[in-house]
Amino acid sequence: MVDKLEQQLGKISDGLNKVSKVLLGIIVGSMFLIILSQVVLRYVFGSGFSWAEEVTVFLMAWMTFIGSAIAVKQAGHINIDIFIDRLSLKLRWIVVFVSKLLILAFILIFTYYGYLFAVGSFNFNSNVLRIPLFWPRFCITVAGVMMVIHMVHSLLKDIKEVKGR
Repeated sequence: MVDKLEQQLGKISDGLNKVSKVLLGIIVGSMFLIILSQVVLRYVFGSGFSWAEEVTVFLMAWMTFIGSAIAVKQAGHINIDIFIDRLSLKLRWIVVFVSKLLILAFILIFTYYGYLFAVGSFNFNSNVLRIPLFWPRFCITVAGVMMVIHMVHSLLKDIKEVKGR
């Protein structure tokens, strides 16, 4: 049962990661074009877009959280391996597994409160674009859900690997 669940969740996790990378590329490209056009308009023509700063701030938030989800998938966050490398194989697996469980707990709490934060700001609009602040703040929830999927998949892979020994 763990094997089948791990395979299905692996497909979902891999698909989300591919979509995240494409979305991240679009966000970075959009930010580059907006900032470049703003600089040209301001220094060459003496004017600029009133919305450019606000949009780039919102895109930066989305970029940060989607990038964090990609880092969770790739296990790219900071680790201190010097301690773990000195442990026996069994103890190392236990420490890594428990740390992943703690990370998952943090991500679940983070996602829940991020959702409450976004929903609580639905009636507040941004200064320039006048869009509900729910949309830029919803990136916390979206990325949190992706991180949960990636972390659960990682935990299931670890369980499958231990069962296979």
